[in-house]
Amino acid sequence: MPGFRYPTHGLRVALAAAAFVCALALPVTPVPAQVTPPPGARSPLSPPETDRSQAAAFQRGYDAYYRGQYERAAAIWRQLADQGHIKSINNLATMYVQVKGVPRDYARAHALYRRAAARNDARAAYNLGIAHEFGRGVPVDDRQALGWYRKASDRGLVEATNAAAWLLATSKDPGLRDGREAVRLAQLALRKSTTSVNLATMAAAQAESGDFGGAIAYIDQAIAVRKREIDAAGLVASGRDANALLRNAGRAESLEKLLARREDYLNRRPTRD
Repeated sequence: MPGFRYPTHGLRVALAAAAFVCALALPVTPVPAQVTPPPGARSPLSPPETDRSQAAAFQRGYDAYYRGQYERAAAIWRQLADQGHIKSINNLATMYVQVKGVPRDYARAHALYRRAAARNDARAAYNLGIAHEFGRGVPVDDRQALGWYRKASDRGLVEATNAAAWLLATSKDPGLRDGREAVRLAQLALRKSTTSVNLATMAAAQAESGDFGGAIAYIDQAIAVRKREIDAAGLVASGRDANALLRNAGRAESLEKLLARREDYLNRRPTRD
């Protein structure tokens, strides 16, 4: 099921601006991302599909979305959401964040994500974390955000693992920060995906732990990978890439921001954005 996320702090802020994370995702710069299993496939991230007619209708919604027919996609997913179809609930919620085919409505998106999260959908939990982290429809609350990220991470969603590590490394709440745990979670995320986003999170975790030499080494890797991601962004997106953009958890950031972070680490300043 596609997923989506808010503008994230630095590395995450760029695209997360579009929102929570479960369904579609704001257009993010192409970065390696998990590909959602096709309708009907078993996945640890959400309950398996059981109704073939719903799965087929859900795919028609995707086809309409890819063609830019957002109102049609929203109408299809709204009908399925009314039937309790989890992936459609997630996608419809994300469209309320993206303002595609429907007006922006963070409160409605939040309510829809909670419906899906109540049925153990990992991306819905992740999107709820984004909502609390960035104040989309609810007050900003890093502790609530971290709780939702951990739930999604426990179900295997790498974006959520990275998001939890980021909060533990960079939160403005000193009682929440935990450099050692941030490093542990960042390592788990990197084992699954070596993106600029995950590398930058590890850099922030190292800085929070007081290892600024390690922070510089990881931010240098993040910068190198980011340059490759930017070059790759010029390629024509395939259907699979489009699917990633649709549900990607938009933690991405400008090269300039990464370079600024490097200066902070050279001056032994941890990340707090």
